[in-house]
Amino acid sequence: MKIYKLRNWLVILSVFILASCLGDDDDDNTKTPDTTAQTTEIKVSPALGLTRNATVRLVLLANNTPIEGATGNTGESGVATITLSSAIGEPFIVEVIGGGSAEYFDEAKGTFLALPADATLRAVLGAFQSEVGVTTLTEIAATAILNTGATSAAAIELVNEQVRVALAPALTDITAPPQLIGASSGVTASSDQAGIYAVSLAALAQLGDSSSSPALAIVDALRADFLDLTIDGKVGDKVFESPLYNASNFISEYTSAIQAYAQQVGLTADLNTTFSLDNIKKTLEGLGDIFAGLDLGSLELDFVPGGLSSGSGGDSGGDNTGEGNTLTITGTSTVAGVTTAIPKITINNVPAPDPNDLDTIKKQIEDSFVQQNLTVNDLVFELVSSSATEIVVSVRYSVTTQGVTVSSDLTYTWALTGNDSNEVMLPEVLKGQAFELMFMLSNNGSSYADGQKVKFTFSSSGMMFIDSDPDASNGDEMSLDGVMMEGSEYVYKDDGGFMYKVSVTATGIKEINLFNMENQLLGSFVAAGVTNLDLVTAKAGEYRVTGTGHARGTVVIGSDGAIDFDTGITYAQSDITRIDDRTGPELEEPRIQVNYGQDDDGPVINLFLSQDRMQITSIQYRIRSEGVDVMVTVESTVTGGGGG
Repeated sequence: MKIYKLRNWLVILSVFILASCLGDDDDDNTKTPDTTAQTTEIKVSPALGLTRNATVRLVLLANNTPIEGATGNTGESGVATITLSSAIGEPFIVEVIGGGSAEYFDEAKGTFLALPADATLRAVLGAFQSEVGVTTLTEIAATAILNTGATSAAAIELVNEQVRVALAPALTDITAPPQLIGASSGVTASSDQAGIYAVSLAALAQLGDSSSSPALAIVDALRADFLDLTIDGKVGDKVFESPLYNASNFISEYTSAIQAYAQQVGLTADLNTTFSLDNIKKTLEGLGDIFAGLDLGSLELDFVPGGLSSGSGGDSGGDNTGEGNTLTITGTSTVAGVTTAIPKITINNVPAPDPNDLDTIKKQIEDSFVQQNLTVNDLVFELVSSSATEIVVSVRYSVTTQGVTVSSDLTYTWALTGNDSNEVMLPEVLKGQAFELMFMLSNNGSSYADGQKVKFTFSSSGMMFIDSDPDASNGDEMSLDGVMMEGSEYVYKDDGGFMYKVSVTATGIKEINLFNMENQLLGSFVAAGVTNLDLVTAKAGEYRVTGTGHARGTVVIGSDGAIDFDTGITYAQSDITRIDDRTGPELEEPRIQVNYGQDDDGPVINLFLSQDRMQITSIQYRIRSEGVDVMVTVESTVTGGGGG
């Protein structure tokens, strides 16, 4: 079941209502940096045309973590200056976020249009640079980079370069700032790289002129279209229902738009050479290895304008696609005692809520407002009626921002086609339950850090909510649906190219393993507290040992459960994935088995005990998958513990 769009439309409606009620807000939210403590500047120029009053932030790519203090606002100039204490030494994302009074100049419409709260424009950089352009082209590249899980600087540069070659071969770098255009007449484009870039972006916007927000619409269309490396009006084998451009004529339409706009802004000499028009392509090349594991059927494609055509496929897993459903939103908003009707909104192919699981939807709405930094009062989400053909839900709430409170009374009506289904049902041990787990064994490409605490909540309808920082009390960062079965595991896929495989026992959750789309294990979420840790800590001490393959002659067990087996072979308590108590009276070789991998084939340290279970007699370090097996005999103890 998919209910992302319900939540998203509530947020969009709220921002729309607030913006219309508040009008222009000239409050300057830009904070003056402390120049005594900060020394490095990065200037960010978003360009869908000049973009005013938009929030800009910097995010580390490896773990999707915002860089503390690295935020700014484009203000009226369209350029945000962010001051840092030092240059960023790893790949990062520059995010431009709409909402509030943010707006952009749309060259196709010749006017400033609102940049809505759900609009995000990104650029991914493999290395630090002091000036950055964030544009339609960088967003196309960013979508590809994030969906494939690419994190290396080389992969990032390759994707950015191929987008440049395909759509703007006259440029040297799509992450450089373009000329910012903020007027419909009297504009002269410079003949340098910045001007060529600006004209190319304006031409792309012209291709979306049938939309109410052409530049934004063309961003959505192209970033989806390019996911399969070709501009063909499709994502994989899924066809766009209402394409903004004719894919077969894309190059001729695009180059014609470049020529027309270039002449409009004063560039007339040898346009074919200036813009390398003969070299513009409909395909990306050389990205096969990066895109090889991309499962196009699993991608969340809500951003595709007009959706995907009926019968062209949808998200895999047999989940509720909402195909054929029509959602109608009506209602009123009240500000300062004045009530006005909102424009009627009709949306096609929208998944309907589960009438038995409205609490899940309410939770989604609450979390979305938390993430928007909006104060929500008196949220009421009620089922009005439910039948095989129609679901009607009443939504009432008030939102407070900038000292103004807007009350909304909305009615959501789904006309159903009967195509919705949920083939996979969660077991009772997961339904309605929340688990706080700790991430372990982080490998390259993981979006989580070792030891990071994460909260997973499962709804009765099959959704999984992820709170990556439960101590912050700021709501869930992610909600996933479309659960599938893989063997005995329950599998969820997110928009970033990761899979969460949930293993359960008869009494609860065992672990959640994180994989990329190439099915490579990136780490595991396990219970924060390790069972049987006291068995190890009770044997804390330094042991003198002998045995082939051991260099140092001592093994140290810490009071916290850490084990230093030999030079270069040390495991902290946080590395432990499981401790097995194998000291029962029926066992001839009593031992404490400490696992540091997902199963017995990974790293293991066995503490073999005397028959009375009081002393350690020998210690084994083993990795079956690598053919490692070192056994040492305990000769005596230096401190603590119990020797043989």
